[in-house]
This record gives sequence, structure tokens and C-alpha cells, in this order.
Amino acid sequence: MKKIFVAGLLLIFSSILIALGLISVKADTTPLSGKLIALDAGHGENELGAQYPANCDVNKNECEVYEKDVNLAVVYALKQKLEGAGANVVLTRVCDETISSRKSRVDLAIEKCKSEYGKKCDVLVSVHHNGSTDPNYDGLLVIYNEKQDLPLAITLHDALWESFSSTTPNYADEGLDHGGYGMTVYGHLVSALTEAYYITNNWEAEQYLKGATTTISNYDLSSTCNYSVKIGDRINQEAEALYQGLLNYFNAPPTKPGRK
Repeated sequence: MKKIFVAGLLLIFSSILIALGLISVKADTTPLSGKLIALDAGHGENELGAQYPANCDVNKNECEVYEKDVNLAVVYALKQKLEGAGANVVLTRVCDETISSRKSRVDLAIEKCKSEYGKKCDVLVSVHHNGSTDPNYDGLLVIYNEKQDLPLAITLHDALWESFSSTTPNYADEGLDHGGYGMTVYGHLVSALTEAYYITNNWEAEQYLKGATTTISNYDLSSTCNYSVKIGDRINQEAEALYQGLLNYFNAPPTKPGRK
């Protein structure tokens, strides 16, 4: 009883000191706290990416969904989640602009990490969505290049699969692709490129079109982009899955990354 009484007095005394500002309590942190994450929304402006319906005529305004818009929506939704967990985020494509090459995207990420935060990006994630002429086909693919990228690719793949496999009709696991695609070959950054689903799929396109038309600058007050995309349940589901993948990666990062 005496020990309980003393412990109670110590708890009360500590609470008083905290209230007076004489001692501080360290804020809860996550594995993402202080991490510097570069996000790339694939394509942009005249580089449309996959379109829905597949083979629609852009000049005749037949296309209902452009991959570039889905990519941008996911990146901003993910950025918000990461910053809320204490991460620092830089974007390669901030609006609907054209970036001349994949290498230019990596160079932008490297430059922004250095100029804004004075250090190298911890990881780079390039967000894409796949395309097919079959409107019923859907599936997940994550691409990496170097051996050092594999743990990141695995955690992103597994988080996306866990989130989507039980909620997505006819969802195929295309696994991991080790190849020199897109951005993963440049800059020796730990990086991965995600193709979370096929935007040419009827069901996926329907989910995107259900979202609310959202101006980026209204969604993210730090942005000056007045371009509009649709942000709804499917966009937020993907952003949450990518967030969980990054959280898992930084919770147990590789100790000795190496080149392929």
C-alpha cells in the first residue's frame, strides 16, 4: 500500500512539473518521423499514360480517365498521410506539367531533397497505374532495379496486395519485376515503381470516377496547383496501402544494402 501511495504522489508531482513546463514529454514518433521521401506522379500534361476506355480517341474527347490524373491524386493523398506521420516529402511533379525524361524526374528529386532538407532522399516512390486492351483485366505489379531496392519493392507490393486482393474483382498478382524501367535505373536512390492496378479496367475506372473533383491547392494548402483530379475511396485506399508499405519498410530497413 505504501509503494502505491508513493507512486501516486510521484505521478501527481510529475504531472504538475509537466503542466508548469519544467519538464517535457517526448512526443510519440513513428518509423517515418524525419524520413525524407520523394514521390513521383508518373506522366503529366501531354504524356497521358494509360487511358480509359483503352484506345479511346483523345482528340475526340472520348477518354474518361487519364492515368496521369490518377497518379497525381494518389501522390497528394499519400503526401498528406506521410507528413501527418512526421515524414518530409518532396514531389517531382507538383501539377499537370511535363517532365522531359525519367532521369529528369530523379534529378529533380535529388535536387529538392538537397536544397530543401540538405540531405539525400531516403527513398523514391514512383506512382503509376497499368493499362491493357482488356477492360476486364486487373492486377498488381511493382518494379525495382537494384538489389538495394528489393526490400522497398517487397513491402510496397505486400501492403498493396493485402489491401486490394480481398476487395478487388479478379485481381491478379503480377509480383515484382526486376528490370531497367523508368526511374529506378537512375541516381542510385533506393526506389521502386508501383503499378497498383489497371486503370483501363472497367471496375477501377468506375471507382476513380466516383471520387469528388478536387482542386489540388484546396486539398493540399501547401500547393499552388489549381489542377483538378478526383479523390475518393479508391485513391485513399491506395494511398493508405503505400503509406503502410513505407511504414513497414522504415520499421525494419535493410542493414547492408548493395548493388545488383
